[in-house]
Amino acid sequence: MGKKGRVTISQIAELLDVSSITVSRALANQPGVSDELRQTIIAKAKELGYKKCRSCLKASILLLIRHRYTADHSNFSQLVEGVQANVQQKGGELAIEFVDAEKQQQLALPNSLTKGQRFDGVILLGKFEDEYARRVQQAAADLVIINGGGDTLNCSYIYFNYRRIGYLAVEYLVKKGHTRIGFVGSDQSHSREMKYYGMLSALAKHGLAVDDRWVLNSKEDLKARLEGWARNKELPTAFICQSDRIALKLVKTLHECQITVPDQVSVIGSGNSEMSAISIPGLTTFETNIPTVCELAVNTLWEQISGKAQAGRTVYVNAELVERDSVRDLSVKEAYAECTLDDY
Repeated sequence: MGKKGRVTISQIAELLDVSSITVSRALANQPGVSDELRQTIIAKAKELGYKKCRSCLKASILLLIRHRYTADHSNFSQLVEGVQANVQQKGGELAIEFVDAEKQQQLALPNSLTKGQRFDGVILLGKFEDEYARRVQQAAADLVIINGGGDTLNCSYIYFNYRRIGYLAVEYLVKKGHTRIGFVGSDQSHSREMKYYGMLSALAKHGLAVDDRWVLNSKEDLKARLEGWARNKELPTAFICQSDRIALKLVKTLHECQITVPDQVSVIGSGNSEMSAISIPGLTTFETNIPTVCELAVNTLWEQISGKAQAGRTVYVNAELVERDSVRDLSVKEAYAECTLDDY
């Protein structure tokens, strides 16, 4: 085993078939370890002549990513790179694995866990079903979920503040003179529900309501709906979209219908993706502060692993409006019209 005084936490963990963090917690008298296991670890440490060394501990983190997240989220790489950078900054080790829908349905653990690898904590990225997240949590107690789940597990959640985005989008549009506002989202999800809820809250504040016809699913035939409204002069003046990807799809469909953006219809996205800046017109959107989300997720998990904080925190990270060219200022038009009439 080596000379007395040079025994490491990792060696004790390997001998007892537990994680390094479990050994660290036991030796530091922190919560999260049963009394029986704590005594076993302390006894083994004494037997081997272990001397406390704070600098020898490295946490091993598993990042699980919902497989479709790469296809439907344009800022995916920033999230992964952000988590990786924050783990490395803390001296930890990160493993990354994708989980497909079939594995979730079968409640099958990720390959790395089924092969017996030990992880001190897990970060879930994307929409995971609660039952699957609970299954993962049983294998690695410390869990943080980014932007997914049903907020029902005893773990910590880090969310983009979608409710605030929906609310601020309406406030911005109303300030620009818009009162006929629609919404385009995809399937039911936390981001869709919270953004729509924020939108309804802001509309109610201004005594406005959303026409149910103007609440669209991006997977349906948008072109037929838009063309029908254009013929009957029933188009809303603006759409709030669940994401930049959906917003850009809407802009393309409007163009195909010969409906101009923003002259006839304004569009707001969310995510401030690379494409939003180079699209024509440039897409007004929201910067979701991905670096802050990644830092909070890793710091929160680290505090749980070290025993400095208990699981159960839910944090919402605010977004910032990025103004570009996809929203028309109707209030300027109305003010100009009034001025012209006065002149006559």
